[in-house]
Amino acid sequence: MTVEGTLLLYLGMAAVTYVSRRAFLRLPSRFFSPQLKNGLSFIPIGIFAALIFPSLFLADGQFVIQPLYLVASLVCLLLMAVTRNVFVSFFLSLLLVVLVSLGLLPFPW
Repeated sequence: MTVEGTLLLYLGMAAVTYVSRRAFLRLPSRFFSPQLKNGLSFIPIGIFAALIFPSLFLADGQFVIQPLYLVASLVCLLLMAVTRNVFVSFFLSLLLVVLVSLGLLPFPW
């Protein structure tokens, strides 16, 4: 595929995504049942899981368990539950991974 074709494809996908989201946000809330609203509330969690789980359990196309990433994700979830602050939770769990990766913090596994 050429560069122009790829760019046109990206612009087309962006336009379709924008129009569909904009139309969905313009609907009055009376069109949404409580069950639909509840179901829509789980979309961000699903997207987050789809982004995070492969890095936790896949390496070179093989299923592996990476203890450092698993511990960091559990620390992040625990901090989110306690502090209710996403940014602090992400920062501290990422700091844990960086410190262990640099050898500044011992990790038993």
